Amino acid sequence: MTGRKISVHLFRTALLVSVAASGARAFSGDVPTDFTGPDVVVQADGIDVGLPIQAPPMTVPGWEVINAAFMLDANNDALQVGLDFAGMAGDADGDGLPANSTAWLLGNGGVDMPNLAGTESICIAFDFDNDFAYDYIAGVSALTDASGYQVAQFVNGGLLPFSFGAPAPALQGAFAMGPDFEVEIANLSSVLAYSTEACFNYAVFAGSYSDDGIGEDFMAGTICLRTRTGATEDVVSGFGLDANYPNPFNPTTSIRFNMGETANAELA
Repeated sequence: MTGRKISVHLFRTALLVSVAASGARAFSGDVPTDFTGPDVVVQADGIDVGLPIQAPPMTVPGWEVINAAFMLDANNDALQVGLDFAGMAGDADGDGLPANSTAWLLGNGGVDMPNLAGTESICIAFDFDNDFAYDYIAGVSALTDASGYQVAQFVNGGLLPFSFGAPAPALQGAFAMGPDFEVEIANLSSVLAYSTEACFNYAVFAGSYSDDGIGEDFMAGTICLRTRTGATEDVVSGFGLDANYPNPFNPTTSIRFNMGETANAELA
């Protein structure tokens, strides 16, 4: 991933909440650090969360997702998703203190809860079988805090933060929050058939129903991910046939191709 494009990260130092299941990768909590390389696909969201007029200029709420990064790790049979926040994930009023409610927020009837408590929620739902109905959801529901992070079966609760059903512990891989929000779906092949490519629908929610006047962030889409399993490390980035060879007068086929870096190539 490229570096951040907006200069609103004065308050991104946070206590990291991180959990890694046995055999799972460890997240740092920072999406640009953890999601790099050619296998990462980034979906941009931009700045679109509304604020009340009482909010000071340049306020960036802790629900502002600017990118969602996805990576298919076939070697470990896992899907990794990183929600890249403009500020600090869960810091509703954007003051750099997730457990502190600013005067303007309190005066507006809202509150900034610590550790995604209260009705604060960050989650992502997955439709792995592409039938336009979500199958699983990962994150923190509006009925718990970050200590209750889980991957669960999706039940339609009307809103994503209330759609957590029965826990799915076999799918629960690594998790980290602070300053961003990162999740891992383990044992992916048990819910999504794939070889070198996986396609599915997703929906992301970040917000609270207790921070009056501050909007929520929502993004959804369809994504296809490819992976290198280690068997093929040199990927051709472009190729072409020169002059339509062979022909009766010149029985030679010339093929030109470009690779990302110097490597040995074999045509079969």
